[in-house]
Amino acid sequence: MKSALGRDAIQRFKRAFFPAYALVCAADWLQGPHIYALYKYHKHLPETTVAALYGSGFVAGALSASFVGQLADKYGRRSACLLYCIIYSIACLSMLSDDLLILFAGRACGGVSTTLLYSVFETWMIAEYHDQALDAYGLSLGSMFGKMTTLSGVVAIISGVTGDLLVRSLDSKTSPFMASIVCLMLALAYISKHWNENYGDSASSKDKEGEPIGLGQVVFDPKIISIGLASCIFEGSMYMFVFFWSAALSTVHASIDLISPLPFGVVFSSYMCAMMIGSIIFTLIPPSSDKAHYILKMVLTSASICFLSSVLIKSEVLVFWAFCLFEVCVGAYFPSMASLKGKLIQDGSRGRIYGILRLPLNLFVIIAHSLAEEGMSEVLLFDRDTGLARYR
Repeated sequence: MKSALGRDAIQRFKRAFFPAYALVCAADWLQGPHIYALYKYHKHLPETTVAALYGSGFVAGALSASFVGQLADKYGRRSACLLYCIIYSIACLSMLSDDLLILFAGRACGGVSTTLLYSVFETWMIAEYHDQALDAYGLSLGSMFGKMTTLSGVVAIISGVTGDLLVRSLDSKTSPFMASIVCLMLALAYISKHWNENYGDSASSKDKEGEPIGLGQVVFDPKIISIGLASCIFEGSMYMFVFFWSAALSTVHASIDLISPLPFGVVFSSYMCAMMIGSIIFTLIPPSSDKAHYILKMVLTSASICFLSSVLIKSEVLVFWAFCLFEVCVGAYFPSMASLKGKLIQDGSRGRIYGILRLPLNLFVIIAHSLAEEGMSEVLLFDRDTGLARYR
C-alpha cells in the first residue's frame, strides 16, 4: 500500500511540475533566438543601441537578484512563478513597439524575468518535494534536476524549430514573441490550478541548538561561498561561450573554407543533444552523498580543458567536438549544482539565497561583456541569437 501511495504521490508531483516548467522554458527559448535580429534588422537600431538594450537586461537582472528571492519567500514562491509569467509577457509585448523607452523597459522586464526563472521555480519545486516527503518514497532531488535539464534541452530544440517556422510561415519577426506569450499564459493557468503555495519559513532556518540562523550566517558560510563562486565562474563562462562560440568556429572555419557558411542550426542542435547527454549521465550515475560534489569537480576540470583545447588546436572538427564536450559538462553541471544547493540551503531562506547567488553572476557577465572588442559584437550577437539564447 505504501509503495502504491508513493508512486501516486510521485506521479502527481511530476505531473504538477514538469508541464509548467516545459511551458516556461518554451517561452524563453521561442523568443530568445530572435531578439537581436528583431532589434537590428527589423527595427534597424544602431549596434550601440542594441548593445545598450542587452546591457540593460543584465543590469536589471543584477539589481533584481538582491530582492526577488526574499519577496518570493515572504509572499509565496507560487505567486512569484505567476509573476514571472506576467512580467515576461510584458517583455514580449514590448517587442511590438518601436519606442526606445518601451524597448528598454521590456529588456528590464526580461532581466527580472530571467532572475525569477532561475530561482523561484526551482525553489518552489524543492520546497514542495520536502513538504510531501517524497524522498521517503524513493524520489531523489538529483533525478528531478537531471530530468529538468534534459527537458530544457528537448524544449530548446523544438522551440528553435517552431520559432523559425513561425517567422517564415507568417512572415513576421514578432510571431515567436506572441507564441511565447501563449506559452506563458498556459503556464500561468496551469500553475494556478495545480500548484500549492509555499513560503520561506524562518522557523525552518535554525541551527542545531534551535536558534534562528541569520541571513548573514548563511551567505558567509564557506560552503555557500564555494558554490557561489563555482556558479559565478562556470555559468559566467557559459554565457561568454554563448556569445563567442560562433565567432570562434567561424574563425577556424574561415581558415579552411572561405565560401560555404557554417550550419549554425545544426551546430546548435548538436550542442543541445550534448547537453542532454550530460544530464542523462548525471541521472544514470548511482546516487551517493558525494555524487554531486565529485561530478561538479570533474565538470569544472573538463570544461577548463575544453576551453584550453579550443584555443590551442586549429582543427575545425576538434574545436567543434571540444565545444560539444563543454555542452556535456553543462548538462551535468546544472543537476549537480542544483543538488548541492538543495542540500546546503534550507527552505526557509532558499529564495533569498538563490537570488543573491545570481547577483555576482550578472555582474560577471556585465563586466565581461563590456570588455568585448569593438567590431566583434555584431557577428557574435547575431549568431548567438540565431542559434543560442540562454542556458536552464
